[in-house]
Amino acid sequence: MEEIKIRSDNHIHVGANLKRIREEKGVQASDLIRHLQLRGLNINKQRYYKLEHDLANVYASELVAMAEYLKIDISDFFKDN
Repeated sequence: MEEIKIRSDNHIHVGANLKRIREEKGVQASDLIRHLQLRGLNINKQRYYKLEHDLANVYASELVAMAEYLKIDISDFFKDN
């Protein structure tokens, strides 16, 4: 099954929301990356940096795993800043 890619647009910045939520929760990026890797997702520091800075498309499976780890609703990633 092909992975679904999600791209930020001019109004909603998924990566910026990810970074804000992660920091509000007091979670280190390295801990979140480790969790994603343990879930079998192909992610490293460079890719994660690109996600937080809206330089790469995020996969739906990554968003699901991140929302689970951060204990948030996935829709929180799509809120307009």
